[in-house]
Amino acid sequence: MSVTKYLAELCSLLIDDLYGELPSRIFAALLLRGRSSLPELCHYTSMSPRQLRHGLAVLHQHNLLFYQVDSYSEVAMYEANAEHAYNLIRAGKILEMIDTSFGAPAKDVMQSLLLSGQTRIGDLVAAYQDKIERANKAAKAVKDETSEWDEPSGTTETHHAEKRPDLVVKSTNQLNAVICRLVEAELLDVVHSKSFQTPFDIYKAVEKEVMDTHFPGGPRGGKAKVELQQKIAEGLRKVRDESKSLKRKLDQNGTQAKRRKLLFSGGSSNGVKDEHEEADSDPVLDSKQVIRINYEKCLVDLRNRRLVQFATDTIGPITAYVYGVFLGLLTKRVSRCRLDPKIDISEDDSQGRGYVTTDEILDSLKTSVDLSLGLGKAQRTEISSKAAEKILEDPPKKRKFIEEAEVDGNASSDESDDEGGSDTEHSDSDHDHKGPATNGTKVKFADSAKEQRLDRPALLRQHLLLLAESTQRFVRHCGHNDWTVDFVPLMQTMRESELDVVIERTSGREGLRLVRILRSKGKLDEKALPNVALMRKAEIQQKMLEMQTAGFVDIQEVPRDNKADVKKSFFLWFCDSDKALRRMLDNSYKTMLRCIQVLEVLRQKDKDVLMLTKRSDVRGKEKDVMEKVYYDRYSRFLANEKKLFAQIMRIDDLVSLIRDY
Repeated sequence: MSVTKYLAELCSLLIDDLYGELPSRIFAALLLRGRSSLPELCHYTSMSPRQLRHGLAVLHQHNLLFYQVDSYSEVAMYEANAEHAYNLIRAGKILEMIDTSFGAPAKDVMQSLLLSGQTRIGDLVAAYQDKIERANKAAKAVKDETSEWDEPSGTTETHHAEKRPDLVVKSTNQLNAVICRLVEAELLDVVHSKSFQTPFDIYKAVEKEVMDTHFPGGPRGGKAKVELQQKIAEGLRKVRDESKSLKRKLDQNGTQAKRRKLLFSGGSSNGVKDEHEEADSDPVLDSKQVIRINYEKCLVDLRNRRLVQFATDTIGPITAYVYGVFLGLLTKRVSRCRLDPKIDISEDDSQGRGYVTTDEILDSLKTSVDLSLGLGKAQRTEISSKAAEKILEDPPKKRKFIEEAEVDGNASSDESDDEGGSDTEHSDSDHDHKGPATNGTKVKFADSAKEQRLDRPALLRQHLLLLAESTQRFVRHCGHNDWTVDFVPLMQTMRESELDVVIERTSGREGLRLVRILRSKGKLDEKALPNVALMRKAEIQQKMLEMQTAGFVDIQEVPRDNKADVKKSFFLWFCDSDKALRRMLDNSYKTMLRCIQVLEVLRQKDKDVLMLTKRSDVRGKEKDVMEKVYYDRYSRFLANEKKLFAQIMRIDDLVSLIRDY
């Protein structure tokens, strides 16, 4: 991961805000100087070894640090983990996702791990056991206190309910069950000996082991080099799978099958599992196992939520719900958003099985959801069943501009109309309410009672075909009942749409039109661009220079002969989307950094009011206890803080789309 200036400042500021100035200074020095030893850090930071050890321990506890012990000099070398440092800003999104998917107890456990960092299961269980015991003692004291007073039964119950402590995790068995669920979902990983080594060090160690074992004299020939890369990839996968040892152990015990049996058994009328039954179905975890949060899997779930929101804005909520269930099934075995070319070099199906059947989606849908909603019904003469049920076994490939022109020239609208209008019988009645669609096709929305005559598999299939036929290509129909998602072109489409929004806000509709022309045609001569864009030459030159300054387009000089003469050269305009996205990414880091700095200034400005709200007699009763002047300042600060956090979260969505998804 390349670390720019603004990303380094942002990560250091996040660590300063959460863990203090000491770890932040050490982290900033490591980002600036690179891999360093303890004496070198003493020189860079002007701190004592004792202070450095305290700061390094905090960074090590929260997985913000890589370290490697030199086998010759036995000196530990430290390196900053900027990727996990940036993930600190996504803590709120991760907790919200966990709360929605797994419930409040899982959110409480995840929040404890976010605060404490990597933790032994025994220490986590001891902390919750102590909290449960203190809550039980407080509840018993409240009960004894209320029993001494001779009060009416109604006021006694009210008084008892107000003082009763509310525990999210009520027992250690429930805590064990929650940890098992999170481990099975790969949201928690096991910490092993190589978890704190850099990917480069792990690669070099595996490469040296493979060379010493299989190629002592070095690889000879192209076939041997390919075999070397395959064995290195296999060794790297073994190292990566070490963190999934606890998940494999739980899968062997069959806890998922037991939960599924409990879920669909007739023991509960509402289909909800009993907490005691769920806890009894899980084995007791080893207390010496050290676990931590797996941010890669969290990013997979956050990507699913982003795609569902995109489908909601594009198509509709019911189809987006079907899409969300489909993505949950498809990405159950997907561990990361982007594949590592060094590790996944020889895996054809490294993302799991790669497809989901219609029956699996139907079994996972809630019966209370009406699938007949959100579907329009066109005339049979306007539908080409052959095109709608088209099966694409292979993912789409990026074509060259010449090939695209040939394909566009061969496929005409007359041919598609003739093909779609081949079936002319069984036309719909004219008395149904019809509305013109954007492409001229008559679409009607029938009553839900009439639509429910269709069975649920047919309605589900219509939603999936709607996702497959959209311009964004949310889904690919890869078999008769098989469906999959091509994440790479889909995410590229979303990135281009975000880039188009920025271009439109920066350069207007004319600039966006010119960029789309260059994106579809490739490189165009500045003399040919006015004819293609149907704009005046002076307007185009001004707009293109404006967008070149913003980094959206660029120009290339091509001389006609060996002599580089400006008057005899072609000047070709082109759109480099990757370069524009990298610039947007750096600007996003800068904007987030400025938002956090503004928030820190606001905190210093209202420091006296914030210190007052931290008092135990004021916390939770600010409006009743504080004076109006101070409460107005406090309310104004909370409003500004909420706006800044919302802006940071929106920018983080853009950063995730460009860099992580």
